[in-house]
Amino acid sequence: MSATAQATTAQVRQEMVNNCLWGVQNTAQIHYAETRPMPINIAKYQLPFTTDCSGFATMMAKWSGAGDPNGSGFNGEGYTGTMLDHCQHISAAEAQPGDLVVFGAAPGTHVVVLVESGAAGLSAMCVSHGQEADPIRVSLEAEAQSHPGEPLTYLQLPGAGGSAPTPPSSNGNPFCPLAVDGGFGPQTTKALQWKLGVATDGSFGPESKKALQTYLHVTADGSIGPITIKALQAHVGATQDGQWGQLTTEALQRALNAGRF
Repeated sequence: MSATAQATTAQVRQEMVNNCLWGVQNTAQIHYAETRPMPINIAKYQLPFTTDCSGFATMMAKWSGAGDPNGSGFNGEGYTGTMLDHCQHISAAEAQPGDLVVFGAAPGTHVVVLVESGAAGLSAMCVSHGQEADPIRVSLEAEAQSHPGEPLTYLQLPGAGGSAPTPPSSNGNPFCPLAVDGGFGPQTTKALQWKLGVATDGSFGPESKKALQTYLHVTADGSIGPITIKALQAHVGATQDGQWGQLTTEALQRALNAGRF
């Protein structure tokens, strides 16, 4: 990255932090409701407005010159699930001020904006807009108390210029990127088969099932029951309820797209 690009990125991050802290200073005029479209086209610093956690993060990103973390060109749509789909997943140690943190397994339950480096761990401060009387400046540890047991996913703020973020790497998988639609069809099956090293015929038969079980370190009997499904759900970050439904397939598709399977 050139020195100019580095400076631009730093400016976007600083602006993101400044805008979020401005929100904290104006809590009385920023209200909470899960409404769509987001009030994305209001003038910068126009008050009052009403939005939810992902709407707040998206608005602050637009005002800061970053890209839409939902990958939707700031059309006013999106939520934590689209952020998980379109932003680059990073470690806590890599997270910088301005980056996002999503609580909960995909599709997520809440998103906050870091105003300190993620290297500080759960003591890192963030801005959260999850209820009326927010946004507030709070530590990740304190915020986590409202989301007990939920994993944290750190997301890199899309770069300056408002362009769409680079899709997650497919890790060489020729059948990716997949549409994250929850449909376990031939394309998703082929992407999974390619990863498992079996014939990519698009049919989830006994060979594919046993290969999946071997990959997940469960008994390879070719019967996809609750034990196998819970192991899969744990691997892709879905709720471990032992039922393979749409949300589990969406989590699998995200993991394959991002090269995390």
